Amino acid sequence: METTAKSACTSLFISHGAPDILLTPSKTLQFFSDLGKRLSPPDLVIAISAHWVTRLPTFASSPFPETIHDFQGFPDSLYSLRYPAPGAPEVAAKLSEDLKRNGIPCQMDPHRGFDHGIWVPLSRIFPDARIPVLPLSLPQGFSPDSLLQLGTLLREAAPPNTLLFASGGATHNLSAYRPGQSPLPQSVAFDTWLRKSLTGKKDRDLLEYMEHSPFPRFNHPTDEHLFPLFVAMGYGYDAPRIHPLHEGFEGGSVSLASYGFEVPDTDPSAPGPR
Repeated sequence: METTAKSACTSLFISHGAPDILLTPSKTLQFFSDLGKRLSPPDLVIAISAHWVTRLPTFASSPFPETIHDFQGFPDSLYSLRYPAPGAPEVAAKLSEDLKRNGIPCQMDPHRGFDHGIWVPLSRIFPDARIPVLPLSLPQGFSPDSLLQLGTLLREAAPPNTLLFASGGATHNLSAYRPGQSPLPQSVAFDTWLRKSLTGKKDRDLLEYMEHSPFPRFNHPTDEHLFPLFVAMGYGYDAPRIHPLHEGFEGGSVSLASYGFEVPDTDPSAPGPR
């Protein structure tokens, strides 16, 4: 992957995988590191993760967010890792007021830190942890269209050179997950549809994915790992092209596909390493 030509981007949708991805060399872990080298560093990251769901959109307003180890049963070494990036409480307050003026009630949480959907990939993408990271919750009950609108409003209100970092999973069926299992046909079908719909900018098909995608409930028994994508779409609404950045599967049913809005690629047909 080319790392010399750097460019700013508007938003990313990252399939973050399991927390212990940090402990073993893999092509996905290498992708995280390579992606950080490709990007011109933003001045701020707004991070929306599948692992923080609240009734209303909520900004984490701590100046020094804690690293949350929101998982169990992994090696002890994983629980000692920290991502000490600063928060952005002043931006949180401004964005909260901007959203309220646009008819979206929201709130702030001074205690919320970085869940693993945020700190695991960012610890490799921006490993020096100097860029402020502002977590934003995934609002429960918002439709894909409402999340698209949320992303658009964030883009209009955010400071210049702000990256929207949406963390979830292109497919996420943990019940069907089996270590070492080949990709399941149902998951491959959805993953392929998602890629074609994103690169073809078929926004309405994506927003109505329950009607247009193959095996939607098999691949997303619950919606929280797909829904950050719609915020990224709204934030990157004027991107001339959506770039596949990475692909691959874990356990047969968890796609690691990731996408960038206005991220340059040396070979537009190449999604990056598996």
